[in-house]
Amino acid sequence: MLTPDLITSYKNESLAEEAFKGLRLRKGVVCKKCGGRQHYWLASKKQFQCKKCRFRTTLQSGTVLQGSKLPFSYFFIGLHMIMQEKKRINMEEFQKQTGHKYFDPLWDFVHKLKHFVDDTGVETLEKDFKEVVETYFTRAHGSSTD
Repeated sequence: MLTPDLITSYKNESLAEEAFKGLRLRKGVVCKKCGGRQHYWLASKKQFQCKKCRFRTTLQSGTVLQGSKLPFSYFFIGLHMIMQEKKRINMEEFQKQTGHKYFDPLWDFVHKLKHFVDDTGVETLEKDFKEVVETYFTRAHGSSTD
C-alpha cells in the first residue's frame, strides 16, 4: 500500500505539477500547430511555447489530464495505486487518499488512467513513473516507493 510519507509527497501539488512536467518532458512535447519538438517553458503562464512558431501548449494538453480540473497529485496517487495493485484500484481507497468529495469525477479519471496505462505499456510506464517519483518525490522527501 502507499506509505504515509509518499502519500504526503504526492499531495504536495506544486511538487506533483513539477513531477508531471518532468514526466511530460520525458515523452516530449509536440506542437499541435507546426509539429515542432523544441519548446521552452513559460513559468509565468505554466505552458510550453514552441521555439519555431511560438504556439503555446498547456501542461495538461494531449495528456491523460487534458480537460480535467482534478489536481496533478491525483494522477500520481491513482497511477501508483493502479501499478501497485496490477491495474485494480479500490475506488473508496482512492477517494480517501485524495480527499475528493465526489465519486463520479474520480471514477471517470480512474478509467482514463487505466486506458493511459494500456496505451502506454506497463513496462515503459513503470520505468518512467519510477524514475520521476524517485527524482521528484522520494529524493526530495526521503520517502520509499515500495
